[in-house]
Amino acid sequence: MSWTDIFPHFDDDDLAVFDEASTNEDREKLAELFQVVEVINPRLAEHVVSASLFWKPTDPPRGPMPPVTRELLQDPAAHGFEGRQSNPWKHYVEPLFAGARILAEKRPDVVFRVYLANDLAFVISELVEAGCEVYLMESSSIGMQPGMMWRFLALEHQGLVTVTDSDRAQDVIHDVERTERVAEAGLSHWRVAYTCGQEAARQALPTHYRPVLACQFGSAKAYPMKYLMSAFIWSCWHGKISTELGLGPERRMVIMGSHWPDYGFDEWFLQTAFFPRMAFHGVLSFVPWGDRSLNQWFALDIEYCTWANLRSEIFYHGDPVVHKEDVPDPIEIRIEANLAENLQPA
Repeated sequence: MSWTDIFPHFDDDDLAVFDEASTNEDREKLAELFQVVEVINPRLAEHVVSASLFWKPTDPPRGPMPPVTRELLQDPAAHGFEGRQSNPWKHYVEPLFAGARILAEKRPDVVFRVYLANDLAFVISELVEAGCEVYLMESSSIGMQPGMMWRFLALEHQGLVTVTDSDRAQDVIHDVERTERVAEAGLSHWRVAYTCGQEAARQALPTHYRPVLACQFGSAKAYPMKYLMSAFIWSCWHGKISTELGLGPERRMVIMGSHWPDYGFDEWFLQTAFFPRMAFHGVLSFVPWGDRSLNQWFALDIEYCTWANLRSEIFYHGDPVVHKEDVPDPIEIRIEANLAENLQPA
């Protein structure tokens, strides 16, 4: 069995169905999801770092959403809302300011582009001051989507693109270097694969496997992302893509995040529509030594990557896993150190 025997994939035939069957009304609704109102502080660069910035409560209000303010982002609970973070301003916005300043200082040739929700327009001046290029969106995001997908629009850029999260912005300089090294090596992409969810789900469930972590990948190849994302969302709206994977005729499992606009839908798009395309252009996969969640599904993934492009590679990084029983006794370590010291030539 191969990757495409188990996991759904969105191919060119699916794009053709969208082209033929979608209506003008469908396309207008889809366009609103990714429409850019204004570009503030536009800059030219060969390398773009891309992040989305938006906020939505975990449980949206039944009535109209009140205006988002700095005070609301600093303490949503005090305003009657719950989010994934108790202080979104500190968790998402401040790291973005700091990371953009670091990048501007160390790599002024790289542009930090922020796709900004319309209701967060009040932070534009601070983003520009930090050195960001700001794409103000027409939408404020329905929920977690399409906000989390906006950052993928940068992959239409004819150059290098590094995709990140705002809360990872202070470390993005390392991801920038990864993208550049991969391009120099003649490959088109790097990525980090992982399994999401709680520990029980991380151990073996294929429903939680993700070949591309949405905040840690880079590309040296351009794609028509707005078109791909629009066609994919439309196909999901109309039930034209299976949201299940198959482990045989009797075993079907619903994939986590496969329903619009749920949390995780952005990585479901990457898995189903983007990964099967990027694999053919060469992928460098970064794997932490200590990751115990990349099991048989990662093996299928790598088999697919190397079949699609024989130049694809895996890079293991971090400290090797050392089991407790393999660690020498401290006394033995001291004795070996003393022996080595005594054997040094005069």
